[in-house]
Amino acid sequence: MTTAVQAAYFTFGARGHLPEGTEIQERSCTLFPGAFARLLHRRAANLPALDSSPRASPPFPRLPRCATLAPMKLPVTEFEAAYRPTGDFRLPEHSGSLLRGVLGRALRQTGCSTPSDPCPAACLRRGRCAYSRLFDPPLPEPLPHRLLRGATEAPPPLLPLIPRPGSSVANPIVLGVRVLGPLSADDTERLLAALQQIAALRFGTSGTEVEIAHVRRLPVPDRPLEFVPGEPGDGRLHLTFDTPAWLTHKGRLHTAGDLDFRALFRHVYRRLTTLSALYGELGPEDEARFPELDRLAASVRTTGASLRAARWERHSLERDARHPMMGLLGSLRFEGPVGVFRPLLEAAALTLIGKCTSHGLGRLHVDAPELSPPR
Repeated sequence: MTTAVQAAYFTFGARGHLPEGTEIQERSCTLFPGAFARLLHRRAANLPALDSSPRASPPFPRLPRCATLAPMKLPVTEFEAAYRPTGDFRLPEHSGSLLRGVLGRALRQTGCSTPSDPCPAACLRRGRCAYSRLFDPPLPEPLPHRLLRGATEAPPPLLPLIPRPGSSVANPIVLGVRVLGPLSADDTERLLAALQQIAALRFGTSGTEVEIAHVRRLPVPDRPLEFVPGEPGDGRLHLTFDTPAWLTHKGRLHTAGDLDFRALFRHVYRRLTTLSALYGELGPEDEARFPELDRLAASVRTTGASLRAARWERHSLERDARHPMMGLLGSLRFEGPVGVFRPLLEAAALTLIGKCTSHGLGRLHVDAPELSPPR
């Protein structure tokens, strides 16, 4: 897999363009649209100098340096925003829907194709505005790949990177955003504007106000990252779900008893090939490789499982309705010929897996010691 990644630090210039080398920092945004508009169009030259002090390690896993599946290609762009609550505020146990909700409301205001009368709920002009393209994209016509035949909807390319579950007093509140696939300059501009517009909205049922600590596009290597297939090798692998993974089989949530390595591999492979077919490039080699990999996955043994099911509800402000949410938290340990699969799982850490990834579900990380040559 070759992942083309383009990123830089940005801030708004005279025409809303984002010149390289600057960022918005420690900028309070009041709750008045006019003040926000003035902030949005300030020239970069008027902004304070960049803070060159060392930054703390990011709270979310960043782009891996190696994954797999050449010749698949999947462009990726990442952003980060931090907000300081002006009063007492506690993130809920599962904060993905809250953070996704405020970002969605902000993007309706900055990215709607009819900004004077934005859609209150379902997008009426799907595919024609930034909100729709990032949160509710239509399937392209004609379908770009035969793998997509029978699909009824496209997975959203925008992934909010949220804190791990747990009610907490977060100050600042840090929201990461990862976009899979090409991202136009216009949509980049609107997304950054939406991350700022969040400061003009209220958080949670308490209506907490926030101020912007920073909004930036994250730096990554300015050259395509080349991902090569994993080398065969035996060993152990430890996988942890950082946010609930909504993985189902025959309509029900997986359990520790039936989520073996082969089932996990199938979820991962389906996710990677679907995303590459929609938002990147998928070669025939990747399809042809599946049967062989599937047989090999069946020989990987589960040596430990510590999983629990999380169930909760989210409230849709636009529709004033409650929706059930669920997913698996915890870890799995595997042993066997995992060398080929390790890069696949590292790629899945980038794309998230399962349902409701647009709410931050399905984030994972992989730990694996050195592998021994295959027997």
